[in-house]
Amino acid sequence: MSRRLTVHLANIKPVRITEKKKKNGKVVDETKTILKNTISIHGLKIDADIHSELAKIRDDHKIAKCPDNNRFLWIKGQEMYYVSNEK
Repeated sequence: MSRRLTVHLANIKPVRITEKKKKNGKVVDETKTILKNTISIHGLKIDADIHSELAKIRDDHKIAKCPDNNRFLWIKGQEMYYVSNEK
């Protein structure tokens, strides 16, 4: 059974994307603002794989810390990541 690692990132700025869409028969530029503040890595088999991927992510990004105790997975100050089973 493989597992998936999901990591929440801190200090991520929104990115503005421009897309061309058809409205009323005319091509119009439409802008969207998106926020990519999570990373998911699929197909991890053993705990060593999970820890090595976490180390790679820590090298490039800052993992978000839990701001309060109102979350069901983390307590205040913990890094926000979790591992789940894949089908």
